[in-house]
Amino acid sequence: MTPTAPTPPSSSGPAEQPQACARCTHGCHRCYWTGLHGATAADYDPTRWRAQYDADEIGPKLSWTARHLDAVDHATTTGITADPAGGYRRRPGGRRIAAQLITELTASGFLSPPDAAGRITATDDGRKAALLLHTAGPTALLTTADQAARARRIHRKHQSSSADHKQQLTFPCLPTGDHAHVLADRAAALHREFSRHAAISRAKAEACRARAEAEYTAEQAAERARLDAECEEAARHAVHGCGQCPDTWTVDERCGICRSASHPAPHRPATEEAPVATPAPAAAAPEPEEAEPAFPPAASRPMTAIEGLPHSVTISALNQREDAYAVQCLPCGGGGAFTTVQTIRDGNWSRNNAYMAAQHHAAQHTRRTEDALNTPLWAQQAHALGWSTAQADTVHDAARGHLHYDGTVYYRMDPHDPRATGRTVARARVISLITAGFLECDGRHVTPTDDGTTALQAWHAIRPEPAARETTLLTPLPGGQEDARRVAARAELDAFVAAQLAEERRGRPEQLTLWSIERPAPLPPRPRRPRRAPRRPIAERFPGQTHITVPAYFLPPDIHAALTGQTHPTPARTH
Repeated sequence: MTPTAPTPPSSSGPAEQPQACARCTHGCHRCYWTGLHGATAADYDPTRWRAQYDADEIGPKLSWTARHLDAVDHATTTGITADPAGGYRRRPGGRRIAAQLITELTASGFLSPPDAAGRITATDDGRKAALLLHTAGPTALLTTADQAARARRIHRKHQSSSADHKQQLTFPCLPTGDHAHVLADRAAALHREFSRHAAISRAKAEACRARAEAEYTAEQAAERARLDAECEEAARHAVHGCGQCPDTWTVDERCGICRSASHPAPHRPATEEAPVATPAPAAAAPEPEEAEPAFPPAASRPMTAIEGLPHSVTISALNQREDAYAVQCLPCGGGGAFTTVQTIRDGNWSRNNAYMAAQHHAAQHTRRTEDALNTPLWAQQAHALGWSTAQADTVHDAARGHLHYDGTVYYRMDPHDPRATGRTVARARVISLITAGFLECDGRHVTPTDDGTTALQAWHAIRPEPAARETTLLTPLPGGQEDARRVAARAELDAFVAAQLAEERRGRPEQLTLWSIERPAPLPPRPRRPRRAPRRPIAERFPGQTHITVPAYFLPPDIHAALTGQTHPTPARTH
């Protein structure tokens, strides 16, 4: 806020007679500044008023004491001398002046630094400040105790600031002086330097961040490539083995990977090509001898097939009484010979139990092979599901037969008490799974579809990171039945739209021309019929009628005088 200008004291009473100025010879002019009639010429001096205003406003803000003003006055008139001992005197060998006083005034720009002769003089800011304080009077000066208390408050409040900042707050410079411009230029230079260092630091941080992001991206790509390679290698080992074992088809010389593979592929080293010799021209080429057929390896030899079992798993009796059977597996033996994996000794039930054990063992091999072959596809499907933990649990409960619908809400059956109604499942969650083709509701029971079973199998096999926030807009299983149905429906819709467009184009061949078609001018809008016909004049509506009858209080009191021009007393109005 800009403080108001000081108002000079008005006349104290009628005893003081205003004196006329040069502008007003008769004493009738009112002064703009004082508001008095017959003001003097000094009252019209704006420079004096401005000097008084600056002195009253700026003087108390300098926080000077009488000692500061005395030191600046002495430096203005005769100067201050710096003695070799480090002190300051009014003249060589004269009265001493406090060194802290000179340091404070020099730091605020009111005194100049000592020259070569050790003389200190007042600067332009010092002379202006002394003039302001002399104009303001002794009320603008602080006592020594007040100035010390103010300095203590400032130092306590700005403990973490620098000494220069505390000095500027304790003894501020002249607001519009030369030292203020110097401090402003210094602050601007510091700001520019800080901005330059900040820009350099920001550029370094951006480069470091970009380098870190590039390294992280490269590491993630390398990690994904490593995982893909490991997945492919695991699938190849589960199906074909390591591929490094020799082509001997013996159990002892096969590794554990090849023994557990479903279709082991032995390693066959490449035969060295013999050097081609140039045949003699005179000698006739001997007839090639028929090569004897090589005996097929054990893996491709015909084996005793048992109905319901694959060719790689069989059972055989261990004695003639047939009360003990052995379950033998070809892949577990390395592919060269059958290896006994289980022995069943159950008397008359040995054959049946051995057959069931062989089926279970064959199912394990099949499941292991399918898992190895389907792992890449399952990984793609599991990461594309976007399920949350609650959605996966809902599909799992539906697969177990614990999810039901009573016509109003979906609930999870209590496994301990089938007659009790379990916890309620969110309706939006079940509807979103049904819409995506993972669940189907058949009356009371909610069961998973083929896509839901496959998705649940992929979810349990891969165990991806669940979605942090559950969504109701689920995508169908990639490559599933619902996905195929949607693709077919989209293709059918596109074909229908294309057929409609083709039919429309055949019906309007002019749309295929390159020239614009001239359209007829639009018809003018029909005139709007008024809502109501205009009323006829009253003479036409009531022919031959010259007067009407109305109540007396409808007419003004002086109607007779207005019509006839006569004045007579008006009778009282009766109701």
